Amino acid sequence: MVRYKYTPEALAAAAAVARNITEVMRLLGVRVSGGSHAHISRQLKRFGIDTSHFMRQAPNKGRSGVRRTTSAQLLVVLPEGSRRTPGARLKWALGTLGVPQECEGCGIGPVWRGAPLILHVDHINGDFLDNRPPNLRLLCPNCHSQTATYAGRRKRAFDIPSLATPTDGEERHDGAASSDRRPATRSEIVDLVGRVDAQQVTALEAARQLGWTPAYLHKVRRRLEQDGVLKARPNRSWRSAARRDAVIEQALAHPDAGPKRLSGILRNLPGEGCRVSHGTISTLLREAGLNTVEARRSRLRELAGVA
Repeated sequence: MVRYKYTPEALAAAAAVARNITEVMRLLGVRVSGGSHAHISRQLKRFGIDTSHFMRQAPNKGRSGVRRTTSAQLLVVLPEGSRRTPGARLKWALGTLGVPQECEGCGIGPVWRGAPLILHVDHINGDFLDNRPPNLRLLCPNCHSQTATYAGRRKRAFDIPSLATPTDGEERHDGAASSDRRPATRSEIVDLVGRVDAQQVTALEAARQLGWTPAYLHKVRRRLEQDGVLKARPNRSWRSAARRDAVIEQALAHPDAGPKRLSGILRNLPGEGCRVSHGTISTLLREAGLNTVEARRSRLRELAGVA
């Protein structure tokens, strides 16, 4: 344990110019800590040193604090690699510009059913580094959750294409929210979706051609259907049944073939073939109880009437 040496005179001299015990410690070169604070306090009482002038509250209490960062410094575009600015600081900065404390979507204020409601700061374009005022708005949790950029979806507002315009069909849609997505024209998307419907390619293959995920392709397809660019998908239950029958037929004809090999066999069938992914084949065989070589051979023996 470090022992500090000081005389009663030195302690009295420090106390005379200090405003509290912490300043006394600093003047004496004592490390500020709880134990040292208690020790100095006891020593002051022991030697009867006057501390009546000590302030009994924080020195800056009642004074306006000095804010190190101004709103002008917060509401800017941050460089790449910067950390996200806390929402509370952005909310304060917007308040200094006169932005009301209410949801821009539904108009609800900071109180709901008698309890405080925390308003969220939403980045309209999905880029949390872009803190410019036109890109920020206050939303209640409900309205915020309905935005395309909420909670890690990481999509810019233009990432989900609005395909109703222009009519020439050549507007390109930027996949800026994902570095792997490449831009695609509306006509290219419509053509690929048509090939998927015709079973010329699988949805997975079409998505890979665009550098997308199947889920994102499905989302774009729904938007195209809503905008009237594509017709709603017809009932394909009969196709599913025919596909299941074709998978089982080829699995029994090639009992030693795995799902990937069966996918190639189905693709090369006479006529237009049948495009089925190996994942779908695995699922269909599992449902039919034919997912193992032994199970298929057993089924063949049953069909042949052999015990």
